[in-house]
Amino acid sequence: MDMDSASERLNGRGPCLRPKSSSTTESFKRVGILVLAVVLTLACLVAIGFLVKIYLDHHYLFCKQPLKLVPLKQVCDGQLDCLQGEDEANCPRWVPEGPPASARVSKDRSILQVLQSHTQTWSCVCHDHFTPALARAACEQMGYSSTPAFQGVEASARQPLPPREVALSNGSLQVLEPGSKRGDEGRQRRCGDEAPRRREPPFALSPVSPADCGQSVRTPRVLGGSPAAIEAWPWQVSLQYRKEHICGGSIIGPGWVLTAAHCFTNNPIVQSWRVKAGSDLLSGAATIAVEKVFLAEVTPASPKDNDIALVKLRSPVHYSDSTKPICLPYFDEELAPGTPLWVVGWGYTEERGKLSERLQQAEVELIDKRSCNLAAYHGDVTDRMLCAGLPQGGVDTCQGDSGGPLLYSGGHWQVVGIVSWGQGCGTPSTPGVYTSVRAYLDWIYAVRRSEL
Repeated sequence: MDMDSASERLNGRGPCLRPKSSSTTESFKRVGILVLAVVLTLACLVAIGFLVKIYLDHHYLFCKQPLKLVPLKQVCDGQLDCLQGEDEANCPRWVPEGPPASARVSKDRSILQVLQSHTQTWSCVCHDHFTPALARAACEQMGYSSTPAFQGVEASARQPLPPREVALSNGSLQVLEPGSKRGDEGRQRRCGDEAPRRREPPFALSPVSPADCGQSVRTPRVLGGSPAAIEAWPWQVSLQYRKEHICGGSIIGPGWVLTAAHCFTNNPIVQSWRVKAGSDLLSGAATIAVEKVFLAEVTPASPKDNDIALVKLRSPVHYSDSTKPICLPYFDEELAPGTPLWVVGWGYTEERGKLSERLQQAEVELIDKRSCNLAAYHGDVTDRMLCAGLPQGGVDTCQGDSGGPLLYSGGHWQVVGIVSWGQGCGTPSTPGVYTSVRAYLDWIYAVRRSEL
């Protein structure tokens, strides 16, 4: 090595490597900080926009033409605020009570009864000449689209109504009086005339067979309740508005849920509702869209009456061990005070508490209306309501349980009541008040019949 060159390098004057300029590093830092600031700003704007959207969705409806926001309190009020009527479209429908259905099923062995139109009297149906077409017409009167199986049963003292033959007239069932002419035979005959030596039994029919409704896999034995498996109460659903649980409800058919009308008071936009079935947990699991909501029309004279609603699903539920329908009560099912009943729901487990993530069940008993009114409600409990609870309190429905079922097991499970209102949660002498489903059977039949 050249000694002069080595000397120069040792003295710092030769061609040695020098540190890279710091200007490039500083440039990268400045660009990085700028990019990070932009990203954070955009994230903040997105978050703010999301929060603003949530706020607007919870308080306003957006009109497409003209472009404006309508307060939710003005939605579904009967007044058009949007030029294209978005604020009054897809609203719950108020349905008044109409005339009674012309067919019904008795508690006595599910015997079919038909109303005679001109006398407004009821008769049970004779087995003679009863056909699938007549069965289908009877079921349609009660809002069922299926044709059930049927069989004759022996008449007994428990069935005081006289058996009569029926015929179809303009698609409706008509009772034939003894001695009247059948249009298809052109001769006079009475029920059972072809068998004068035996008494022809009246006709028994159940529009939904016991195998199809009110069946559950019970688990061993709400406020004061215990966790429940959905297989024990497979008709129980959660009604959710914008993904938030609002009320309970009961499956009464593949496309129908029974619940309370007051659930929709502050939540009127039908397309924002979903139904969650087949799970005992509030979180997770798929939900089903709602197509229509029907509310019983309220009368000013009884503002707490008519707390009943029917929800029509956009697609039917598929029955399984965890998803089954509950039976409607018989029109003549009379329950005595003290009858054991069950309540189920995800409502508060204590007053001023929070929703239960897991479905709860509790046993209560029917309380007579007179005692219920005297103890707490001063006459507000009408003949179209039921009271249920325990005299000592501690077991009751609470906030979040509204719309859920009050259940009675009479061979198969029936929804006899709908959680409606009450004072407090589980306090002594103030039992829960329920809509009596039996009082609204004709309304239920009429709504479902209108959608066949």
